[in-house]
Amino acid sequence: MEPPAAPTPRRPVLLEVLLLGTLTLAILYFAGFQSLARRADALDRPLRQAWESFAATNQSSEATAGLSLDQLPEVLEALRGSAAELAGVRRLVAERVRLPAALAEQIHAPFQIIDYENERTRLAESLVALARDKKVALEPAVTNGLPARTPETTEPGLLWARLAFARELLLTALHSQVGAVRELTQLPPVSHRSAVDGRRLFEELPMRLEVVGGLEPVQRLLTSLPLAGAELEATGLAAVLTNKPVLFLDHLLLCKAAPDRPGEVRAELIVSGLVPLETGPPPRPPAADFP
Repeated sequence: MEPPAAPTPRRPVLLEVLLLGTLTLAILYFAGFQSLARRADALDRPLRQAWESFAATNQSSEATAGLSLDQLPEVLEALRGSAAELAGVRRLVAERVRLPAALAEQIHAPFQIIDYENERTRLAESLVALARDKKVALEPAVTNGLPARTPETTEPGLLWARLAFARELLLTALHSQVGAVRELTQLPPVSHRSAVDGRRLFEELPMRLEVVGGLEPVQRLLTSLPLAGAELEATGLAAVLTNKPVLFLDHLLLCKAAPDRPGEVRAELIVSGLVPLETGPPPRPPAADFP
């Protein structure tokens, strides 16, 4: 009688589990991870192409000729420094042309034509009295040239700013004691807009003034135009021009008043005041990152 056959050895259970786990991971790798990797690469491709295009453009531009990609961070830092300096200049300009609070409120308040005409009449009367006191000839064309509302006036609130600028311009001329103030004319406004989004930042309100007088008083008038506050001590007018804003000289024509009066000159000026239409600090430029 033959002995019973030995039982066939069975594969260890642990080995089967390892093989099954390895197979599962392989399936997950090829079916899941590889698919996500291809999707991520597809999403990243347009950005990479844009960067390569930017780099190629940078190399071919005359403005960046000779720059390499390694130099871009240094150039970026220099541009950020320039932007900070420009922001500082902008704040300085905003402070320089800031209007008195009462005038700013008048500009933005509902316009009342009766109040404005009453103030315009009072100003004309006070200018005539001051001219008589200073012995300065004040032609009727001057008071008639004070800003008035017309059918073409689209922003009547700005008439308050025009009236304030005209008042301070004429006060400066009278206190400088020129010989005569002949004419005042209001010129069309000029809008100064942002180069980024077209917003109006300043409204320029120009005026034409004609005066006649000795060279010294006319020079005092011209020197005083861009000054305000304590700066007017340089011309001796700080005590009488206490609320004067900064005025900008845009045009000047100076000639002899008459052949028989060699000591007198005639000056035609175009002078502007600026009305800021935006308040607050300028926006900070966004940071730029490079790969």
